[in-house]
Amino acid sequence: PAWLDDAEPVSTVALLYREFGDVLIPIEAVRQRYFRNRKAERFRRALREGEIPLPVVKLDSSYKGQGFICLYQLAAYIEHQARQAAARHEVMITTSDSDRRLRDRLIDAVPLTDSRPATAGE
Repeated sequence: PAWLDDAEPVSTVALLYREFGDVLIPIEAVRQRYFRNRKAERFRRALREGEIPLPVVKLDSSYKGQGFICLYQLAAYIEHQARQAAARHEVMITTSDSDRRLRDRLIDAVPLTDSRPATAGE
């Protein structure tokens, strides 16, 4: 829609922070919000086995320490999945210029989170 063209861009990180209110999000909160189709144990297994490539952060090294997902990594994962979906969108197989432009806009609409590791001086 035309009104969307004038909208201020909002980063995925900012939206996630608004949703969860912290940089570290409990695993169960991520599952409930984005992976409701998976039961808790299956979700944890998918994380452990890399099926869902989100690293689990633990602040306590004990076996029972709570696991978290880092907001920045979740943002990068969501953006990656959104770009992949836009790239696969069926308009890729059409030949009209307007459909190609739409596909490009769908891909470009996804913000990119800068997920480079911090250097020692930061």
